Amino acid sequence: MQLLHFYHVVFRQQTRIPLLQTTAMKVVIALCVLFVGAYCVPVLDEQLNDDWALFKRVHEKQYNSVEEEANRRNIWEANVAKIQKHNLEADLGMHTYTLGMNRFGDM
Repeated sequence: MQLLHFYHVVFRQQTRIPLLQTTAMKVVIALCVLFVGAYCVPVLDEQLNDDWALFKRVHEKQYNSVEEEANRRNIWEANVAKIQKHNLEADLGMHTYTLGMNRFGDM
């Protein structure tokens, strides 16, 4: 008999969550979704706009969609940062060669 009572208490008892808690949970979940969505939006360095336009013009780059161009620009910006870091390290004597941008910089 005690086992049956234990089962009822542990497994069958329904817990009620106050409306305020469920509303707060919904707000927290909505904020999390917004933050994740904002994090996924590519952030482009506006200071590189002219350099990006020059890169596309010099290497005759054309993209099929806005999404593809944004993706290629993100790759290009990452490569620009790697090149700048490497070349700064080369100036400090950490490397014996320097890097430069070429037509594959967006790949």
